[in-house]
Amino acid sequence: MNLWLGIAGTLTGIIGGLLLYVASPQQQLRAAGPWPTRHAWWPGTLLVLLSLVALWPLLAPLEAVASWLVLLMLVWSLAPFLGAWRARVRAGRSA
Repeated sequence: MNLWLGIAGTLTGIIGGLLLYVASPQQQLRAAGPWPTRHAWWPGTLLVLLSLVALWPLLAPLEAVASWLVLLMLVWSLAPFLGAWRARVRAGRSA
């Protein structure tokens, strides 16, 4: 049970962090095109909070919040580099 909660908390945190990054207007991870702009942050926020709820019973409260924040910082630090790499690959295909 604890292993599954840890995996679920980590995966929902990664996916939620990526969805929050993709909801920002200046990102390069997805190709330009139609995207819901009014409430694009709702799915990412919901998954990120669900991640914290999943990690809370596994660790002490302070440790759960700290590991949750470190996970989000890791995702938000790597996402721009993944976006730049993907934009470069897309530009190489179109040239």
